[in-house]
Amino acid sequence: MSKLNIKSEMQAIDTRNRSWYGSLTDEETVKYNKALWTQQRFVSSCKGAFQEHYLEWTNELVNVHFNTLRHHPQLQFQLLQALAIGKPQFHEWLAPGKKGTETKLFKFIKEHYAHYNDDEAMLFISLHDKQQLKDLLSDHGLEKKEIKAMVK
Repeated sequence: MSKLNIKSEMQAIDTRNRSWYGSLTDEETVKYNKALWTQQRFVSSCKGAFQEHYLEWTNELVNVHFNTLRHHPQLQFQLLQALAIGKPQFHEWLAPGKKGTETKLFKFIKEHYAHYNDDEAMLFISLHDKQQLKDLLSDHGLEKKEIKAMVK
């Protein structure tokens, strides 16, 4: 039976199962290595108390040098494990955003949090309720009228 299903992959990352990657067959290893970008998306979209931790640390540890490290998939897998808290979490799939759907709020977040890619900016917005977003915009000196136009 193949170990390649999202449930076992996320469990291996979340629980820091160091032997999981080495136990893959050559065929499974090749297939898994082609899906590392997908793994990052799943890992970064954790639900629950550790949402921000998983998003920020996926960006800091794995996403920053993804293109440089793409030739070292086992290292990328280990970096994903390094950001895990050691207990299984629920990771949902967040589909890539559609082009042309950038709102004023999205553009503001991208401008002020330049280290976030588009997906992370969307996730950042989705992790905060309207009041938190209004407070953030207010803290950045925006007027109530501008805030109201951005946060609906």
